[in-house]
Amino acid sequence: MSTTQMVIQIAGGLALFLFGMKVMSEGLQKVAGQRLRQTLSIMTGNRFRGVGTGALITSAIQSSSATTVMLVSFVSAGLLNLTQAVGVIMGANIGTTVTGWLVALLGFRIKIATMALPAIAVGFFIRFVGSRRATDWGGVIIGFGLLFLGLDFMKNAVGVLKESPTVLEWMANCSAHGFGGLLVALLVGSLVTVIVQSSSATMAITMTLAAQGMIDLPTACALILGENIGTTITANFAAIGASTSAKQTARAHFLFNMIGAVWMILLFRPFLRLVDLIVPGEALGGVVAAAAAADHMAAFHTLFNITNTVLFLPLAGTLAWLARRMVPESKEEETLRLKYLDTKLVPTAPLAIQAARNELKRMLEQVESMLDKVLLLISSPDKKMGKTAEEILSSENTVDMLEKELTEYLVNVSRNEISGEQSREITGIINAVSDIERMGDHCESLLKLAQRKYDNKHVFSWQAIKEILEIGDKVKSFIELLKPHIIEPGENLMPKANQIENLIDQMRMRMRQTHVSRLNEGSCDVVPGLIFIDMLTSFEKMGDHSYNIAQMLSGER
Repeated sequence: MSTTQMVIQIAGGLALFLFGMKVMSEGLQKVAGQRLRQTLSIMTGNRFRGVGTGALITSAIQSSSATTVMLVSFVSAGLLNLTQAVGVIMGANIGTTVTGWLVALLGFRIKIATMALPAIAVGFFIRFVGSRRATDWGGVIIGFGLLFLGLDFMKNAVGVLKESPTVLEWMANCSAHGFGGLLVALLVGSLVTVIVQSSSATMAITMTLAAQGMIDLPTACALILGENIGTTITANFAAIGASTSAKQTARAHFLFNMIGAVWMILLFRPFLRLVDLIVPGEALGGVVAAAAAADHMAAFHTLFNITNTVLFLPLAGTLAWLARRMVPESKEEETLRLKYLDTKLVPTAPLAIQAARNELKRMLEQVESMLDKVLLLISSPDKKMGKTAEEILSSENTVDMLEKELTEYLVNVSRNEISGEQSREITGIINAVSDIERMGDHCESLLKLAQRKYDNKHVFSWQAIKEILEIGDKVKSFIELLKPHIIEPGENLMPKANQIENLIDQMRMRMRQTHVSRLNEGSCDVVPGLIFIDMLTSFEKMGDHSYNIAQMLSGER
């Protein structure tokens, strides 16, 4: 095999491995997508749950980079705080070691090509079964086959490298014997992972080199340690242009892996002896030892990440503090309007929908704030409206912007492959967005009515003010009922929603009749009376829109 052929085969094998990893990871994300939202509730628990969740998700989707990128999006989307995210990062580091064991147990014990091609064939034909779930599983199996086919190409090509004196001389120099050599190997592992953008692929390359006798076990383990650092760069790239909290999450990932590498360098030789005691077999040259070398490397990777997690889990808060010091909060970010939407989540519908629900809740909270300020103005009819009116109008602009952004975001999500249930959920959220925007419009209408009353010096009777505040408080209680269920829908709100909606309708009818009586008695003027009736109408309409949202949250709309 010529040098050109060898380079092409290595590059092509690496490309196949990366593409297979991508196809398998995307397929697994789709298969596990419906469960990913459920795991978010686990993430919000204590740090131990966070570690378990991070390990579970990474093991399921076979990509720590994908997990950390999603994690950056979760923090940016407000689904997790920084301290919780640190625990998930630790778990992701443990979960990513599954890929190493997969390669070690299968890639060096059987003839890969005999398994890879049938897997590609089976996955291809499964995709034609018809069901969406079968299509997703077909993608997983195709990715699995491509991954090991690429590994087979790399193994064959790397075997030829042993015949090259130049390569052997370079490899001899890249040795982890001595402190300087250990640092060089660490740097090489980091740089290769940054270039390849996949620690799993770099791990496979390292295992292949060790199995072919090109590098010894200490050097391979030092390279793996560097790969652990290099993989954090992916999350830092993902955080570019994101919120400060997202950047802090990426820095926390870097700190965790970097500090772990520092203590490992100091205890490198004793730690390798510990691995030798745990894993049977001699990791030397030869066919049998190739599998043993891979086992040792996978065990080193797993044991290091578990030990690092055990050491730093009690210090998760300290890591979060250091990350905040590295990326301090900026005043400019406080003025950002969009907080939760992240375009990186669009391809993963369950996560994108969850982010949209967070923004939907924020949108409803904006309307609730507007309503509170309107009721404050009505309860203080002689108070100047200047600042409060500006705040209401500012909130209305935010609500209008959120309607536009949320709708566009969800339309983009719906253009991907999504299930019928997800499609219905997206439609329901879009309708809820419209309902909340209309509620904001009614708050603005109430402000204009209050301003008109104030400017023209119209006076409400104490009874009229009391009634307006009463129906306004009932609308507010409706909003309070909806808020906690936007993030975690499921409970049937309709019994309570029907009760509040009927009360609001009855209050409007009763107050309207009472007002007509006041007009007939001459205790109220006509113009302020018309303002009063228009206010009642706005509150009643807000109740109608709240009822629509309750139907959506209960699955009836």
